[in-house]
Amino acid sequence: MSDADDRDLVVRTLAGDRRAFEAIVDRYAGTVYSVAARAVGPGPDAEDVAQNVFLKIFEHLPSYRPSFRFFSWMYRIALNESLNAVRRKRPVSGTEPDDVPDDAVADGELEAADLEDAIGEALMRLTEEDRALVILRHYEDLPYRDIAFIMETTESLVKSRLFTARQRLRTVLTTRGIRLDA
Repeated sequence: MSDADDRDLVVRTLAGDRRAFEAIVDRYAGTVYSVAARAVGPGPDAEDVAQNVFLKIFEHLPSYRPSFRFFSWMYRIALNESLNAVRRKRPVSGTEPDDVPDDAVADGELEAADLEDAIGEALMRLTEEDRALVILRHYEDLPYRDIAFIMETTESLVKSRLFTARQRLRTVLTTRGIRLDA
């Protein structure tokens, strides 16, 4: 998956080659679904979000600027659509996820799969921006430069906000009795 390959697929799609767009979908379906599933949870909602992402990509393809990595441009669309889906799904009552009590985990010891589940649940308790930053950096392993592009901010602000997001995640986990020694 090179940037040149992506740009070629974009050019071919814009020229009317439907197979080129199918190749884009095939190449990035897993990534887009992963972004959606981390935001709204796995299942039909994530599938709907992923489908909407590819519709938006197709609609906005003429605005793609080849000076940027296609992956980052596409990822921004996926993240924005996923966060919009979370906003639409959020209850109107005004209850924030942090207000919902959780049972503490006994002795703070978890098996790896349980820890992964606990971290996933804790991520859902963060703000949308904090969750996005943690996911982009630690799950998608994107460099700060790409995260800054996706989040439409500067690298230094990404680093600062990511530090704060990590602290908030640690606090959520600690209040549930989970200690992460790092």
